[in-house]
Amino acid sequence: MTPPFPAIGDVACIAMEGVDARRFAQLQFSGNVEALAPGHWQWNAWLTAQGRVRALMHLADLGNDGLLMVLRGGDAEAVHAELTRYLLRMRTTLTLQTFTARAGGPVAAGVAGIEPDGTIVLGYGERSLRLTHASETTDAVAQTAWRRQEILQGWPTLPGHGDPEFLPPALGLERLGAVAFDKGCYPGQEIAARLHYRGGHKYRLCHLRGPEPVAVGSARDTGDGASTVWILDTVTVPDGVEILAVMPITTNININNLENIPSVISIFDT
Repeated sequence: MTPPFPAIGDVACIAMEGVDARRFAQLQFSGNVEALAPGHWQWNAWLTAQGRVRALMHLADLGNDGLLMVLRGGDAEAVHAELTRYLLRMRTTLTLQTFTARAGGPVAAGVAGIEPDGTIVLGYGERSLRLTHASETTDAVAQTAWRRQEILQGWPTLPGHGDPEFLPPALGLERLGAVAFDKGCYPGQEIAARLHYRGGHKYRLCHLRGPEPVAVGSARDTGDGASTVWILDTVTVPDGVEILAVMPITTNININNLENIPSVISIFDT
């Protein structure tokens, strides 16, 4: 019998506990943590001093005097180690954890909580993410359906290796509410603000569709000799391949260099 909540893979999280957890997150992350109410989650990010995204997350206040960073890709161990270096005298502990992610049914968007059995639930509206410690084999069909929905919504996941590459506009972080310009200083704020008020960054998050598979995490030349397309995620569906990519928005892109992928379906706002 098919389980009611099929497993869709593992998710790395960092639990932030202690009386200074919220203040520490507000000082370090690009989103406005003060606006995060108990029992809810928000998009957020941790930037380098150069404004590049080194951690992308759903930050949840589960109502238990702490915060949970549900990481969206990236190198979880490196993020945990680097973030710990900034604790200094903060009365906060950071614990790296791994959960089994399950595809759940409808839960109001932005709602977060813990069920009596310990399951953590993040509401996405028509679906929900359920995190448990119980290990289970991934359901490939459910995982494909989940990842396709992420692509269609323009919900990015960072590559799992390498140095931070993307500035906030390239991942649509303003659209997702992961960058604030009306809070105090945080790492990378000056760069993020400059891109917001002055613009000039040519890379955007895009949904592509075509007939040929491409490798997740790969980078491809666009054909103009100066630009690159990064493949963040891709799934094969009956009518082709769905792709979420970061690419330059210019008029001279030879998209056929992406292994004959012909169509840009949508360009997500910054």
